[in-house]
Amino acid sequence: MTYGALMNGMINLLIMTWFLVICTETKAQQVSIAPYYGGRQAALSLTFDDGLEDQYTLAFPELKRRGLKATFAIIGSKVGGMMRSKQDRIDGTNGTRVMTWEQLRQMAADGQEIASHGWEHRSVTRLDSMALAYEITANDSAIEKNIGTRPATYFYPGNNKTDETVAFCERDKVGSRTYQLSLGSKRTLPFMKNYVEELIAHGKWGVTMTHGIARGYDHFQDPQVLWDFLDYLVTKREELWIATFRDIAAYRKEAAATTLTVTKDKDMLTITPHCPLDVKLYHLPLTIMIDGKQMVDIYPHGGPVSVRICSEQHQSEP
Repeated sequence: MTYGALMNGMINLLIMTWFLVICTETKAQQVSIAPYYGGRQAALSLTFDDGLEDQYTLAFPELKRRGLKATFAIIGSKVGGMMRSKQDRIDGTNGTRVMTWEQLRQMAADGQEIASHGWEHRSVTRLDSMALAYEITANDSAIEKNIGTRPATYFYPGNNKTDETVAFCERDKVGSRTYQLSLGSKRTLPFMKNYVEELIAHGKWGVTMTHGIARGYDHFQDPQVLWDFLDYLVTKREELWIATFRDIAAYRKEAAATTLTVTKDKDMLTITPHCPLDVKLYHLPLTIMIDGKQMVDIYPHGGPVSVRICSEQHQSEP
């Protein structure tokens, strides 16, 4: 099925009215949108920069084995070629190989996100308006042509940005990476575990940034540190929403922009969402909380959802 056909099917699905029966001990006094999908306490996006080949040969299989999705920000002009960083010079190598379009297509087909890191990895703060437009649109077009979907997020080369360049780079996208924590040669497993525990404790969205895995910029001295961290993340899934940068950015904007109209009639709630955002970019389901408990997912552009509330006591009656 093509992406266009999938989107048309999804949009048709969104206009339907859903009916659910939910049993609870409460009388459904409060209805709200959860800050993170599934009512989880915090979120984490694993992001990888530059499209280095061992992100495909090493990281992708480990992510897939654990059912994890991540975001890979690529430089279109470097795809299928080589990159040479300061780390390569330190290591005495000629450079680090970059993934091919075919490898990127395989990852995209698995649900990994392919994001933009600029056509030539040029610092956006050093470009005039015409050069900036080319740096963004050339890469977007190359990704769309070779992957099949236009990138929905942008990552800044060198992490350099201003308010003005952020506004420009986020046009027709759900967001851009404006903060991150480096995950590479300097990090230990205890440090990363503590980082995640802090995210959960404070209800925050964390974003990690990785370049090289076994070689290339800031590569791990031993990639097993990363695999152990992925194993740890799997144990935190009930508390932590681990998803692509695109999905979490989109969900958070949907949640902030969507208002709910709730009508009550005896034991029936009808919840109707109202979202002004573009359905082509923002179509993830939002998790609705009823009296602070996760109850149902609702599409921000969808029709009303009817929820019948019955007590546990009533449910057990013959």
